[in-house]
Amino acid sequence: MFRKSKILAKIRAGKVARVACFGSPIAMFPALAAHFHYDGIWLDAEHRVWEPREAEAMIGRHHAADIDCLYRACTKEKNSLYRLLEDGAAGLMIPHVGSADEARALVQAMKFPPLGDRGFCGGGRDAGFWVGKADDYTTQANAETFLMVQIETPEALANVDAIAAVPGVDLMFLGPGDMSLRLGCTAAVNDPKMLEVQKQVAAAAKKHGKAWGRPVGSIEDAKVIVDLGAQLVAYGSEFGGLYKHLAECSAQFDALLNETAGVPSELPAGKVY
Repeated sequence: MFRKSKILAKIRAGKVARVACFGSPIAMFPALAAHFHYDGIWLDAEHRVWEPREAEAMIGRHHAADIDCLYRACTKEKNSLYRLLEDGAAGLMIPHVGSADEARALVQAMKFPPLGDRGFCGGGRDAGFWVGKADDYTTQANAETFLMVQIETPEALANVDAIAAVPGVDLMFLGPGDMSLRLGCTAAVNDPKMLEVQKQVAAAAKKHGKAWGRPVGSIEDAKVIVDLGAQLVAYGSEFGGLYKHLAECSAQFDALLNETAGVPSELPAGKVY
């Protein structure tokens, strides 16, 4: 029996999927996120380094906790991408997808025929190491694993309608850090430029029956994008949790010792940490 994606189940039911983010090898993180009712975890391998066996083991911990692993890959190379799906990733997030042609190439890598050109194995975790392989394995794999493309540049924004129209693209994920850097605005959900970007992505997603989302730094920010139709919200991370906890502890030390460490207690708004 192919494991069903909790993120896709939420989206198909017209609900909002809850996603946490981490990029550190913290063994307990999938179990904790599942305990707190998250549907999936965005595991970052774009900006953090994961050895292949280390990544495979961490994806396995997601399976043990029955929570989706949304793996942000550091490559667009075909074989490397579908190997992550064989290891059990529920979906792949691909950074810097700027055109419909790039999106189509990713579909070819991640989806089995007739939709794509993914190589067949059947001996991976996704197929139950063959022991639990369903007769319709390839059909279930196409239906229960997802491709999320990141819209992060003005080029991608100009092509967002064409990208959303590509069959096999399941979700679009706005990258506010890179987009704001290139547009000369902030990543905040209510920044006028960013708000227009979000509306444009939302319109393309709605037109083509796709889901979209982005990271946020507060529940108030989450409401803004949910009101715009976002069905995937990334909120909560190991980095943010540790930063905020240590900032609180540092402030308490300052008060106790009558010292000032000069550590900022707040992270920049508009992103998930």
